[in-house]
Amino acid sequence: MDWKKAARRAVHWSLPAGLTGLSLGWTVYAVGQILARQAPGPLAYTVAGIYDAVWLYALAMETAHRRQGSKATLPTALGWLFLITSVGVLFTHGLLYATAVVAVIGAVVPAAAKATLIMAVEREATRISPAAQAQIDAVRSATRDQVAIGRAVTRAKTDRQSTAAVLEREEHRARGKAQKVRREAAEKLTKLTADHPAADVAQAVPVLFTDEDLARVLGQWSDGGVSPGVSHASPQVSPVSPAPELTASPGEGHGGHTPLDWSALVQVAAVAGVETPEPGKPLSEEQLTVVLRWLRHSDNPPLSYRKALAAYRAAGFVAKEERVRKAYAALIDAEDAQP
Repeated sequence: MDWKKAARRAVHWSLPAGLTGLSLGWTVYAVGQILARQAPGPLAYTVAGIYDAVWLYALAMETAHRRQGSKATLPTALGWLFLITSVGVLFTHGLLYATAVVAVIGAVVPAAAKATLIMAVEREATRISPAAQAQIDAVRSATRDQVAIGRAVTRAKTDRQSTAAVLEREEHRARGKAQKVRREAAEKLTKLTADHPAADVAQAVPVLFTDEDLARVLGQWSDGGVSPGVSHASPQVSPVSPAPELTASPGEGHGGHTPLDWSALVQVAAVAGVETPEPGKPLSEEQLTVVLRWLRHSDNPPLSYRKALAAYRAAGFVAKEERVRKAYAALIDAEDAQP
């Protein structure tokens, strides 16, 4: 015999059984005392005992039917009828022979016994096996895990979209401010040029940090393993303004500079070991350096960047201005490094 199971079962039924016994005993006493005022005492208490016996039998039948899941119309009806009668009798007996508080307590005891008995029977009727309970717990756990993961993924997507929207908004604001500054600068430059004309002035201000520089730095940063790359949630940064090409026709003058010695360009290219640069064609970095070295030392003293840029344009060579500026800076650094 499983003593643990028997003990748990006894504890489960102890409260309904105790309340039911208390209710039956109190009812026998109350009914017998009330009937003894109209009939002999032995007869009154005998009737009270029969009343409680019928009520107890109705409760037992109702409990058995509930545990089996069958229909128990008559036992259920008798159980509720005797319950209502017992509540009324105990309440009346308390008012006649005791106080109102005792009357209320006596009326509550049968109702409490009935309620605990129904709860105990319902628990017995719906008990499942440990294996089935384990499966139910596993299903509930898996479902909660899926719900938690789904919520986390949704929040992550929301944060990503919100961040992308904020970055896009800031980018648009920055572009708008840059456009406003460029427009104001252009207006001021136009006004100053008209009021104070000057010769041999660069037509464009060198770009300090271009979009190509930014893309190259970001690419090196991502390739180094620090960043996983640019996500598709935020668009790539497009150039704010296109860099102008330096184009001109060969043979144009450049501010009083001495005529260019094209044979010297051939010699400089041969010494550098590169193909002779030709105006109007794309140049490699080495060819660009050769052209700038040739132009810089084509006059005495050597040309400044501004004059070399004008001579480059006048000679008909093409390249983006930032390339020319970087190549010229590298050329100056190399010359300064020489003893």
